[in-house]
Amino acid sequence: MAKNYFKSYIWLMETLRSRGPLTLAQIKDLWSRSTVNEVGGELATRTFANHVEAIFDIFGIEIVCDRRDNTYRIVNEEDMDGSGIRSWMLDALSLNSLLNESAGMKDRIFFENVPSSHQFLTTVIQAIRDNRKLKVRYQGYRMDEERTFELEPYFIREFKRRWYLYGHKDYDKDNKPHMYALDRMLEVEILPDSFKLPDGLDAKAWFQSLYGIRKYDDMKPQQVLLKVYGKQVRYFRSLPLHSSQEEVETHRDHSIFAYNLAPDYDFKQDILSFGDTVEVLVPKELREDFSERINKMITRYIK
Repeated sequence: MAKNYFKSYIWLMETLRSRGPLTLAQIKDLWSRSTVNEVGGELATRTFANHVEAIFDIFGIEIVCDRRDNTYRIVNEEDMDGSGIRSWMLDALSLNSLLNESAGMKDRIFFENVPSSHQFLTTVIQAIRDNRKLKVRYQGYRMDEERTFELEPYFIREFKRRWYLYGHKDYDKDNKPHMYALDRMLEVEILPDSFKLPDGLDAKAWFQSLYGIRKYDDMKPQQVLLKVYGKQVRYFRSLPLHSSQEEVETHRDHSIFAYNLAPDYDFKQDILSFGDTVEVLVPKELREDFSERINKMITRYIK
């Protein structure tokens, strides 16, 4: 049911943004003819009010009624744009709603599948929203046996077609967030127990210098300079590798991009994927690391 409600939330926001302001009667009429309304039922007034409340709780989007003509509209529509998880969710779910409304286009629009979003994502989001603990049955790829534990869900992140939950496990001694992959969860249940976020925990700041998915105490942000050659420069400009990216030098055949991040495993793998179009300049230790990796690759191919 939660999955269907999410579709309803997106449908309502998109309808008001594209067609609003609308009266409740107009909204109900549009709902009766929508393909998102899979059972063909009427949109009850109480259900509509619950949707409006849930949309504000989850997305921070406020829908109000203008009593002068009894029409509903979004008063902070600018919050539906921008960056961050809210914008991503709106974009992704709005696309899903559009595809449902335009069945004839399903064979003409293709996008990457994210398997970990199919089963537990909405449950995890609800628990985060309500500050409720989760009971998780989990088996990581390096674990011989599955484990069951309680978890305080702090925040989630999508990275390379996988969703990751960061939270505190019941028997962990510290309150630091630890990472759990949704595609390695076997069962998830929302518990009645509530929790409080640790004082001073800021998810945005926690992720600020992080590139990949794992964060360790010895991972310190540092300045990284990349020399990008040829047309690859345009790619970096249009889709920055990291939020700290800055183009500090521009030349005819290359540009230099600066970053402030912790160069972890995922960062190194992505830089290697660009081949000879990207060169690490600083720090020295990172450049030497890449040199060793490249030499090992060469030896594998010239045996």
